[in-house]
Amino acid sequence: MLGTSIARYWGRKPLEVIREVIDDGDTVIVDPFGGSGTIMFAALERGKKAVYADINPYAWLIAHVLVSGADHGEFNEVARRVLEAARSRRSRRRKLRNDRLYYPDGNPFMKRRRYDRVSDLFPEENARALFSILEAIDEQEASPRTMLALYLAFCNTLFPSSYMKRQGAGSWGVPCYWVPQNREPEDPFTVFERAVERLTRFFKFRRFYSVGYSLGDLANREAVLLLANALTLRYDPLWTVVTDPPHLDEVQYMELSFFYWAWLRESRFLEVVEQLIGRRPCFYMSKEITVNPKRGTDINIYLESIKRFMLRVRRIRRKVLIFHEEDSKVLSSIVEYSKSIWGTVKVDFVQIDTQRKIGPRGSIVYVVLKSPR
Repeated sequence: MLGTSIARYWGRKPLEVIREVIDDGDTVIVDPFGGSGTIMFAALERGKKAVYADINPYAWLIAHVLVSGADHGEFNEVARRVLEAARSRRSRRRKLRNDRLYYPDGNPFMKRRRYDRVSDLFPEENARALFSILEAIDEQEASPRTMLALYLAFCNTLFPSSYMKRQGAGSWGVPCYWVPQNREPEDPFTVFERAVERLTRFFKFRRFYSVGYSLGDLANREAVLLLANALTLRYDPLWTVVTDPPHLDEVQYMELSFFYWAWLRESRFLEVVEQLIGRRPCFYMSKEITVNPKRGTDINIYLESIKRFMLRVRRIRRKVLIFHEEDSKVLSSIVEYSKSIWGTVKVDFVQIDTQRKIGPRGSIVYVVLKSPR
């Protein structure tokens, strides 16, 4: 069976863990920290309805393509036209706008290293080629599903085309804007073509689901995808919460996703999303729940946000939180919060033997908190 890793995203939980916590009695699974959509996908796979929410437009894009897909014939044909048009032009653009790896107060991103701008991470020729591809995508007339899939293929082209691409390595393995000494940026046209081929295979052999973009659509759709904040989302008491709460500090999801957002906002991507959800997507980095001293968010602020979330979903029939590689003291605090707010909580440890252990914090054990029914 084809997996869910159609694009690079950090902290994706294994399907084995998620399938384990979905019960036959669950009807609607809500994941308010939806990320790349793996929990939503597992719920749909089990025949449940799903509500997905995340504040990150890049994560939303991955999740949308994962469950909604695209017609593989249309996608492949339009992508062929994109490549023809892009190769026949040479965009004059080589720099992105407002792409500094700094917060509004002037502090550098926690994940910034030597370079100051997203544009600086690309050779000039590659930047021009990428702008050519993006402009060619914008010119196409196709269904929204196909357009979103093309923008995801473009995002999949960015890292291999950048100076961050390490010689002999494929994926963005280091969660920061690090440029290795032995760098090997690839030709964007070749990488885009490869990304299209991979997505075409994915679309050809997968079942996809009907999606809506407001909670009212849940009655006649299998899934609802929201660009929304978990702390303001309206929850139905009959739902089941299954979610992977924001990671403490190691992965700064919004900072790292800015690499993609800086490009996507230069395109018609915002217009396509607006046509679907009724408003333009925004990149609210300040609303991310994380620990980041450069943004003035410490462990107390992080835990207070998690507590607010627990209070907001306390009336829901069943809650499941999945943790991996969290600080033991923080995890103990979260367990205590859940007991005081939800009542009795069961703590399970799930071991995934097939998972690779990477780095000093690498672990194959997941901690699962389950509330009473």
